[in-house]
Amino acid sequence: MTIIPALHMAGISKTFPGVRALDCVDFDCRTGEVHAICGENGAGKSTLMKILGGSYRPDAGEIRLNGRLVHLTHPRQAADAGISIIHQELSLLPYRTVAENIFMGRELARFGLLDRRQMNKRAAELLRRVGADIDPEGQVSTLSIAMQQLVEIAKALLLDAGILVMDEPTAALDERDAQNLLSLIRGLREEGVAIVYISHRMPEVMAVADRVTVLKDGQKIWTRARHAAPVPEIIRAMVGRDLKDFYPKRPSSGPGKVLLSVEGGANAALRDISFDVRAGEIVGVAGLEDSGKAHLAQALVGDEPLSAGVMRVNGKPVSIRSPRQATAAGIGYLPGDRKRDALALRQSVRDNALLTLRSMAGFFARPQRAALSPAAIDSELRDMDVRAADFGQEIGTLSGGNQQKAIIVRWLAQASDVLVFVEPTRGIDIAAKAAIYQTMRAFADAGRGIVVVSSDMPELIGIADRILVMHQGRIAGELPRGASEEEVMRLSLGIAQQEPREAFA
Repeated sequence: MTIIPALHMAGISKTFPGVRALDCVDFDCRTGEVHAICGENGAGKSTLMKILGGSYRPDAGEIRLNGRLVHLTHPRQAADAGISIIHQELSLLPYRTVAENIFMGRELARFGLLDRRQMNKRAAELLRRVGADIDPEGQVSTLSIAMQQLVEIAKALLLDAGILVMDEPTAALDERDAQNLLSLIRGLREEGVAIVYISHRMPEVMAVADRVTVLKDGQKIWTRARHAAPVPEIIRAMVGRDLKDFYPKRPSSGPGKVLLSVEGGANAALRDISFDVRAGEIVGVAGLEDSGKAHLAQALVGDEPLSAGVMRVNGKPVSIRSPRQATAAGIGYLPGDRKRDALALRQSVRDNALLTLRSMAGFFARPQRAALSPAAIDSELRDMDVRAADFGQEIGTLSGGNQQKAIIVRWLAQASDVLVFVEPTRGIDIAAKAAIYQTMRAFADAGRGIVVVSSDMPELIGIADRILVMHQGRIAGELPRGASEEEVMRLSLGIAQQEPREAFA
């Protein structure tokens, strides 16, 4: 008997000026199945899902839902057809409440007025379902990126959709929240929901997917059952080659002089913070979402200044009260939300790379690798392999990985001694991740100190020379290179280390 899939997309093609985004792509997802889509940025994943969501119209091909031909020309039309899409780029309104965002366009009314009480009650139920302890009456702008992502998921569950598309749903979540979400996905699958799962995190794909489809350059390479799609073959199909040395080799020699130190640091979110960062090393910072790891990064760069303790850069006490002062002191910053906090999306790639140099011009005298000339910056962008038709094009048109590389060029030109990277590979593809890891190691090898705050435990274990683990605003412990995920999680949960381990073992 032929099984009719919940979703069947056949021969989907889409061309933008000068770009063949999709070339006769077939894709289907069955009732009660998790079907993962893997591919580099630019492979066509997002375009395919935007066609499914009614944001784009295909040039060719057809879409069938439970065997019925549909023409989806508007996102509301797709939602009414039972399709819910959680996009990687959040679409919440920051100055409205959580409940208002969840019910946006589907508000509840009573006697012609908004029934806020019922909306708040239902929103609280949905938030509990995704494991989020969030006040439905709170303003979205007060939430972290991870919490906003959970609100997006709750918003999607409101529709009780038969087809749920999740685009990098765990990119901003820590290990605990990510595991809770994967459990929720398994539950939805058991309820008969057809789930399209897009992720660059291979362990998650292996943990939750029933089938895997790989896209490359707008074409489908293959679709296989998960057990017939080992990670090395997925990666090879995605990038067209084996990715050897995904994490760069660490230097055999130990670190150099102390570049950054904090002693007894504290503020409203942090207590008794003491650590140092040496030249030539990458220091990872791990912890659950509410551990204080994000606050630590913001304290180092002056977004949330320390109110107690001593901070030194190159042995000199500094008072960092703003990001500008952090830059002047030699601290660079790559924030976790690049679009909100790091990019001028309507400006060119070149102008974004020059942004810090131009804003700091005349503020202090500091060595710089690049002059303020477009030619010098273009050379840096090419060296970083930022892929754009022209560096004069708007940076908002580039993939996440290329946007991230352009921000890194900004700090290359600035010649900062210490670089604070927050979620450096969030939502970017495998090849771009490998390139950024290589760049970070090259920075360290050149004598800089790197602080990496990440929710991706394999990333921290693979790239860091040692890992600081945060818990309830404190550093719960320090682990050397080679630490296991179990050791990191124990400290993240406030469980003491069983026995000390020698650093740099």
